[in-house]
Amino acid sequence: MVRLALILALALASSSAGAAQIAVDVDRRTILLADEPDAVRRPASIVKLMTAYVAFAALERGDVTEEQIVTVSKHAARQPPVKLRVRAGQKLPFGELLAAAIIGSKNDAATAVAEAVAGSEEDFAARMNDAAMRLGMTNTRYVNASGLPTPGQRTTARDTALLALALLTEYPERSTLFSERKTRAGGKGVTTTNPLFGRVSGVQGMKTGFTCGAGYNITGLVERDGRRVLAVTLGHKTKGARLAAIKALIGKGFDALDRGSPLEAGKPMPQDPPHIGACSGRAIAKARESDAWIPPERPRTIRPAPPPARRVVALPKPIAPKPPPPPRTIRQKPLPPSPPPLSGWAAFLGAFSSEREAAARLSAINALATKTHILPVKIVPRPRDGRRLAVIYGLSQPQAQALCRLAKGVGQYCLTLGPRALLNPKARWRR
Repeated sequence: MVRLALILALALASSSAGAAQIAVDVDRRTILLADEPDAVRRPASIVKLMTAYVAFAALERGDVTEEQIVTVSKHAARQPPVKLRVRAGQKLPFGELLAAAIIGSKNDAATAVAEAVAGSEEDFAARMNDAAMRLGMTNTRYVNASGLPTPGQRTTARDTALLALALLTEYPERSTLFSERKTRAGGKGVTTTNPLFGRVSGVQGMKTGFTCGAGYNITGLVERDGRRVLAVTLGHKTKGARLAAIKALIGKGFDALDRGSPLEAGKPMPQDPPHIGACSGRAIAKARESDAWIPPERPRTIRPAPPPARRVVALPKPIAPKPPPPPRTIRQKPLPPSPPPLSGWAAFLGAFSSEREAAARLSAINALATKTHILPVKIVPRPRDGRRLAVIYGLSQPQAQALCRLAKGVGQYCLTLGPRALLNPKARWRR
């Protein structure tokens, strides 16, 4: 009777906590619609958005590299599921661990990332809270890097939207990791838990989260006709309710484009996050007592969504080659001799719509470093969309980092690449 009374009490208490949600125009930073955006909720694995933000910052500073080998600690290996199931003492590249944490929501991988960046998960959480304060996330507090249930961990839909926008604007190339559906880490396949893939056109990913206490959470990013809508909904009791809510939120968001108010920091909310009670029967009591049992969100089979009609382009039929045109009166100076193709460390300047645009950016950044233009450059076509990837290579690690600092000093994107990432045909910067 006591157990039954506890279950009923928890179910009734959680029923009063509705979903908290917000939809935002990414490029204009305006709120398109919102419902209880400042209601405090338990974040679950939505926490990994901030784990990625702090890790991306460490990569940009050169504190860690994607190729750096991380030795998994006992603390990381002992994290509850969902997990990669790495062993204590196992060695993996930092980039693989970060991808497993973001794409597959693996808790042990997220903890290993935190320890590699800050030395301990506690120190990493301090960095997370410092970043949240700088971003105006007034109702968010972090205790760990995974989102596993811990007293004091809290967030809101508004704060989550502020964080997601910071990821997209400060680390646009690295944030493409959230759009990937599969990866490999530690020799194992890792699949996304994001239910939007294959169900919503134009989806570019982001992050899900779930525990019994938090309920089902999701942050989704969708692009259509060059406009992007970010949607956040927190605190649903079922997967189906979460999916229906996020799809409706995205649809209404696109209907409300060009309207809305600026997205700003919310007012401090003193209340504690409610226990949603997204598990039934004895699991509710068990989750309420320890808040440590997390039924995993199973990776789902991905069925690719059909591309939007605007992206379907009829290719011209091949024609016989024409004789070369006469030389133009305006000629570009030839590039100087280069070392062997794509050697050493490199500075990746981004993807451009044309080779001329990529060459102009390379020339401008090159001029920042030397007036004699001796740094070798490379323009690499990207197979999936034909965009041109601009790279300055043949550098040492300090040279690459210094060049990126110069580029960022004039407001340009720049990413340092180690030799392994530079030469890997499947590296993320190429995709």
